[in-house]
Amino acid sequence: MKRVNFYYSTKLTFNDYVHDHSFALRIIPPETETQRILSCSLNISPYVPTQQTVDAFGNNVTAGYLKGDHRFLDFEIKGAAEVDHTKHRTDLLPCYLYQSQYTKPDGALIAFYDSIKGKCTGTVQDRAAYLSDALSDTIEYEKGFTDTSTTAAQAFALKKGVCQDFSHILISLLRMDGIASRYIAGLAFCDGETHSWVEYWTGDHWEGIDPANNCTVSDDYIVISQGRDFRDCAIDRGVMFGRYTKQLQLVRSVLT
Repeated sequence: MKRVNFYYSTKLTFNDYVHDHSFALRIIPPETETQRILSCSLNISPYVPTQQTVDAFGNNVTAGYLKGDHRFLDFEIKGAAEVDHTKHRTDLLPCYLYQSQYTKPDGALIAFYDSIKGKCTGTVQDRAAYLSDALSDTIEYEKGFTDTSTTAAQAFALKKGVCQDFSHILISLLRMDGIASRYIAGLAFCDGETHSWVEYWTGDHWEGIDPANNCTVSDDYIVISQGRDFRDCAIDRGVMFGRYTKQLQLVRSVLT
């Protein structure tokens, strides 16, 4: 078990005024068997009343509505947690067995799996580790080639990507191998932004693996959200009216 302090902030700046802005934030870490939240505060600017709900994947959702004109939305969390990955989560959903919007493989990704599946043997843990190793040998971690809309098939074609891409490709491979798996968004020792990794179902509990770093998940990771892929885990979603055409996003996170 390890006590960690966490901090995460996002500053969204729009290039023109917006209004009637409805948003949903998945930013408050959930209380689970593997992490106990000791404290967590959420600050949003401009100030707006919010409602707290929990979605179908167990994520904490903070919903708000800004009616008047504004050109920015800032939010941050800070708090502390106890993390213990010797304990296990058992919240399996059937949907984690099936490919989703971001993980659906194309012919090239299917061919890659077919070329390595003969060596993918042993326990579920052995198979997950082998697939992560194979992915690490094939894809380079490099920023600037993909974005949040990039799918597993597109990133695999580029042979480059970031943690989100590694996670989507590994989930695709695991699901092709009949292993239920899910996308995790959170904070980790290795990033100044949010990080993503994968949990796979062993048969009676979830285990975590970080394909971007090709390592098992330790007590240096804290979960913020989970789902079938990035779409279920996005930190912020919103709908608004106005003339803006783009937004600048500045993100900072710390896990100590």
